Amino acid sequence: MTAKEDISLFEMLSPLVRRWRVIAATAIGCAVLAAVLLLLQRPVYTAETSFTPETPSNSSVSSSIAGLAGLAGQLGLSANISASVSPDFFARLLHSREVLRSALLTEFPDPRDTAKKRPLLDLMEVPAKSPEGRLQAGARSLAKTTEAKVDKTTGIVTLEVEMHSPELAAAVANRMIELLNQFNLERRQSQSHEQRRFTGDRLQAAEQELRGAERAQLRFLQTNRQYVGSPLLEFQAEQLERAVQVKQEVFLTLTKAHEEARISEVRDTPVLTVIDPAVVPAIRTRPRRTLGVILALVAGTILGAALVYVGAYRSRARRESAPDYVDFQAAWDEARGRSRRSS
Repeated sequence: MTAKEDISLFEMLSPLVRRWRVIAATAIGCAVLAAVLLLLQRPVYTAETSFTPETPSNSSVSSSIAGLAGLAGQLGLSANISASVSPDFFARLLHSREVLRSALLTEFPDPRDTAKKRPLLDLMEVPAKSPEGRLQAGARSLAKTTEAKVDKTTGIVTLEVEMHSPELAAAVANRMIELLNQFNLERRQSQSHEQRRFTGDRLQAAEQELRGAERAQLRFLQTNRQYVGSPLLEFQAEQLERAVQVKQEVFLTLTKAHEEARISEVRDTPVLTVIDPAVVPAIRTRPRRTLGVILALVAGTILGAALVYVGAYRSRARRESAPDYVDFQAAWDEARGRSRRSS
C-alpha cells in the first residue's frame, strides 16, 4: 500500500472518528425505535400437526372399488368411483370454505379468560358490516394464518396454524384436523351409499338375468334329455352353461360388493392417521425482537456513517467553492424561495 493510499484511507476514517457521536446516536436511535415497534407488535405463535391419509390397503371396501368401476364399464354404465385420494387433496381441503367456516364457528377458551368460550371468529376480532361478510373475511384471514405442506416422498401432510395465543394456535390446529376427518368421513360414507345404491340396482338386474339363463338351461335339458352325441345339441348345451356361469359370476361379485358397501356406509373409523398432534408452542415465531434490534443497530450505524460522509463532503465542497456545490446551493435556495412564496 502506498503513502497516498494510506492518506486516502485516513481521510476516509477521519470524519467517522470526529463525528462518532452522530454515528452512535443514529445507531442507538434506530435500535430504540425498532425495539419500541417490536414491543408494540403482538407475539405470534405457530402450532404444527401432521397426519397421513388412509391408503387403499387400509380399507376393506377399497379392494373392490376398482373392480366395481371395471364392472360398471363392462355393463355399459358410468360409476364415479374413486379408490383413493392424494395427500394434495387433503392439503387443499384444509383451506376449503367448509372447513374454514366450521373452524371459525367453533368455540375455544378465551386466552384472556379461560373460563369462557367464544367462537374463533370473535377471538380473531374480524371486523365486518354484516354477519356473512364477517364470516367471509374471517375465512380469508384464517386461510392466511394457516399453511398446509405435503411431503411428496412420504405423503405426510403438515398443518401450521399461527395465532397470537399459543394455546389457541394448538387448539385450532387440532380442531381443523377433526373437521377435516369429519368431512372426509361423511364424504366416504356418501360415496359408499352411492356404491350400495349402484350395486343394489345391478344386483336385482343380475339376479333376474341369472334366473333367466338358468330357466333357459332347464328348458333345454327338459327338451333334450339325451343330447350327448349330437354336435349341435352339445354346442347349445355348452353355450347355455357358459351363459349361466357368467351370470352367476356377475351375481356373486355384485353380492359381495353390495355387502361391503353396506358395511362401509355405516363405518365410522377415521380416514386420517394423526402422526403428531399439535401441542402448545413454547417459543413465539415472531417478532424476533433480539434479531430485530441487532439489525436495526447495524442499519443505524450504516445510516450514521452515511450522514457523516454527506456532511463532510458538503463542508469540503463549501470550503473549496466547488462549481457543482455552488450550482446545487443556488438551486436549493431558489426552490426554498418558491416554496415560501407559494405558501
